[in-house]
Amino acid sequence: MAKKKTLKKSATTENKPAKLAETLVGSANEIWLAGLGAFAKAQSEGKKIYDKLIDEGKDFEKLFKSVPQKAVKDVKSTVSSTVSTAKKRATESWDKLEDVFEKRVEKSLKSLGVPTSNELGDLIKRIDSLTKEVSKLAKDSGNTASKEVKKAATTAKKTAKKVTKKTASTAKAVKKKVTKKATATKKKVTKK
Repeated sequence: MAKKKTLKKSATTENKPAKLAETLVGSANEIWLAGLGAFAKAQSEGKKIYDKLIDEGKDFEKLFKSVPQKAVKDVKSTVSSTVSTAKKRATESWDKLEDVFEKRVEKSLKSLGVPTSNELGDLIKRIDSLTKEVSKLAKDSGNTASKEVKKAATTAKKTAKKVTKKTASTAKAVKKKVTKKATATKKKVTKK
């Protein structure tokens, strides 16, 4: 009995390659026919499919382009608002800094005994009023004294004006120097 089983196995083994070859030939034939069918269908409906693919491509391109542009717009808007806020804060800070510098320069000039432009203006007014009073008194006492008083008053007035101009120019120069330094510092800070 053992021999019979062995014989059966060898007989079925011989049939397998034949069936396999037959199956492979059948499959290859079906693949060939499917390819021919696809080719025939593509020829008959090729233009329709081509047009449809173009339309779908255009739709996809519109969608693809709109998404990044919207994102770029959003980013630009955000960056722009952030930059404008930063500029506004920097400007406010520099304005405050300029005020502090002006006050400190004014305080320093005052501590050095340099009169302010208001004080010099008051001094000029006082000299004018004193000149008028002296002129009245001089008229009463005589013409010669009057001329000398007027000359002295004029000299005092000119001297006061010169001092005023020098003080004003000194104050302006100091203020200009401080403002330049502040502006230079401001530019350095904003560049960073």
